[in-house]
Amino acid sequence: MPGSLEIRAADKRQREAIGWEGDIVMKKFLVLALVVLAAALCRTAAYAQATASATLLGTVTDKSGAVVPNATVSILEPTTGLTRNTKTADTGLYRFDLLPAGNYRTEITAPGFARLVFGKVEVSVAKVTTVDGSLEPSSQTEMVTVEAEASAVIDTSRSDISRPITPEEIKDLPLNGRDFANLAYLAPGTKPADPYDPTKKRVAVFATNGSAGRNVNVTVNGIDDKDNTVGGPVMQLPLEAILEFNISTQRFSAVNGRSEGAAVNVITKSGTNDPHGSIYFMDRNEALNANDYFSEQSHQSKSPYSRQEFGGSIGAPVRKDKDFLFFAIERQREATNIVVDPTSYAELSLVTSLGAQPVKNIPTPYFDWRYNGRYDHHFNENETLSVSYSNQNNRGLNDQSGS
Repeated sequence: MPGSLEIRAADKRQREAIGWEGDIVMKKFLVLALVVLAAALCRTAAYAQATASATLLGTVTDKSGAVVPNATVSILEPTTGLTRNTKTADTGLYRFDLLPAGNYRTEITAPGFARLVFGKVEVSVAKVTTVDGSLEPSSQTEMVTVEAEASAVIDTSRSDISRPITPEEIKDLPLNGRDFANLAYLAPGTKPADPYDPTKKRVAVFATNGSAGRNVNVTVNGIDDKDNTVGGPVMQLPLEAILEFNISTQRFSAVNGRSEGAAVNVITKSGTNDPHGSIYFMDRNEALNANDYFSEQSHQSKSPYSRQEFGGSIGAPVRKDKDFLFFAIERQREATNIVVDPTSYAELSLVTSLGAQPVKNIPTPYFDWRYNGRYDHHFNENETLSVSYSNQNNRGLNDQSGS
């Protein structure tokens, strides 16, 4: 009996040891899983920052051309209150990376020199903007203000061929279906491509320099928006939500990746310190259209047609210089028909006894909702948070039909 008790005790200790080892293995597995997840999230965040941000750099010198080390360079984006500060290196060079697109007030100061201020420096997504400063000696507190926009016409730090679309162009240019992807056609060498999917004929699928449409990478705020199956963007956004659009067709940076043809970077709007918004409405109706010549000759009435596009946007601060909200919505509704060719209709009418039910008009209604919301928070001059959400919900009937 004592021996059996010892065996039971040993078995119990062995089971407990196995249980402890199992707990240790499980804990190690959970720690490893968390590390892998954190690495994946960091990689995604780094990729998004690299493709959705801008860079501002330059060299500070005196009037003789000698570099000025340890000068203070400060930038301010007045609409959001975003500030950054840095010092020039021994070579006189300063650099700001991962900047949101916008217009920055740039100020350069150094002991023994007058303060130099650039009132408006425009930085754009996926672009390096160079602003060099030449300081004037001064024993008093003086300020030299450069009112003109300071922005390099040619980005000498990059060799890619790109076409940036400004907010003014996005607002003023007419776009078919208010599809932001149509902006890509402004770049030389870009043309429409076959989407290989008749359900996507309302989405602009494009190719560059002879490549296929599936070879174009599309990102929105650094997040993947590429339809890997047929090409083009997988989701359309409200046009009122688009701040910047940039397409690089050759020699673009490796951070874009996944592309042999072109890289498209899209940046959405955010709220600012000044409340702002927009509203629009467009209407087309057959009552305003004239009948075409051939329909008149065949005594056919005008084909039913009704199309409305309407929506708007609003942006505002929650806390000045700290928290901002932006929301945009777009609605499209269309009631159209495809007129059946009279000859085809007559031929189909001959086989009604076999169950054919010919119609003179094929209805092709279409409805589309697009939403975009964004929240931005500034923790400090080095840390910011942006959260965005987009959604598209559309449906159509007989959208693959053709006359």
